[in-house]
Amino acid sequence: MLRHAADIKTLAYLALIGVVLTTLWNYGFDSDGQINIALCTSLLPLLCLLCIADAVICHNHNHSPIFRSRWANLAIGSVISLFYGFPSFAWIPTHNKNHHVFNNRPGDHSITTRPNRRVGLLGALLYPTVTSVTQTRLIAPFLRRCWQGNRPLFWRAMVEYGVFLAFMITLFVLDWRKALLFSVLPQQIALFFIQHFNYLQHIETDSYSGHGHSRNFTGSWLNFLLFNNGYHTIHHLKPGLHWSQTPSGHAKIAIEIPTRLLVDNLGLYWLKRFITDELMGRTPSDQTLPAALSIDTIKVTEQGARALKRAYQLRAAAPVPIGNEFAELSSL
Repeated sequence: MLRHAADIKTLAYLALIGVVLTTLWNYGFDSDGQINIALCTSLLPLLCLLCIADAVICHNHNHSPIFRSRWANLAIGSVISLFYGFPSFAWIPTHNKNHHVFNNRPGDHSITTRPNRRVGLLGALLYPTVTSVTQTRLIAPFLRRCWQGNRPLFWRAMVEYGVFLAFMITLFVLDWRKALLFSVLPQQIALFFIQHFNYLQHIETDSYSGHGHSRNFTGSWLNFLLFNNGYHTIHHLKPGLHWSQTPSGHAKIAIEIPTRLLVDNLGLYWLKRFITDELMGRTPSDQTLPAALSIDTIKVTEQGARALKRAYQLRAAAPVPIGNEFAELSSL
């Protein structure tokens, strides 16, 4: 039933999340209600890491669904939502139909000029929360259009909402402390990091460039753990490409990508960009964009802004076509 054999790894991750969560739930507190420090310090970080990976799985599933069966995809999407912290369908209006359309240009609700134009540690830390709020505004209009033109997708969303809310309510009824520590905390960490990662992949890039619009993190460990999510340029060029095929796709276009946007070590990049460069008050050494295109100074004429806004409004008002709602942009 798998569309790609590589998604055995995806299913293994989901199963492991279930095992770790169950173990923490059953043994994370002793019979006296005291927290099991040894178990929590060893397994809770693992659960948080796995939930970050689950956010990537959620993203992948909406671009290239895991199963051939619509019903199986609905079921696995509901499971993914439990660990991600939000119904998985929400990637369609906020990511597939918005971010991939505008790609960090005006009209993109996840544009990295929020919460402020200046790139820095404060902006990097605030961005996930701010962009989550702005992206959420796209969901209700999308659901209304689904009700009018794509009932299967509307009911998919309702099922995922229902399963997610029932799961969370059940956990809180059983034990609110465990629910907060073993479910809400990992979910919030996953939501934060997936948005923060998008920030890192798009800041100080040229959103109008064919191959210079995204930063790529090419480290082997990162891409092994997070399903090749570091290869971002090829993902924007071919959003329906399965995650297992992005390394080969990236290799074909790597020569076209500016070398400053090919980063081997995410951790070292983060420390240099947000700690050492900030403390030294210096412009990043890899910042070679023309001033008019830098993230600090990028502007759009009033006429251009109006045209972009109108184009988005027309697209947003259009009915959602019936079809493969799990891969809205596969054909682009």
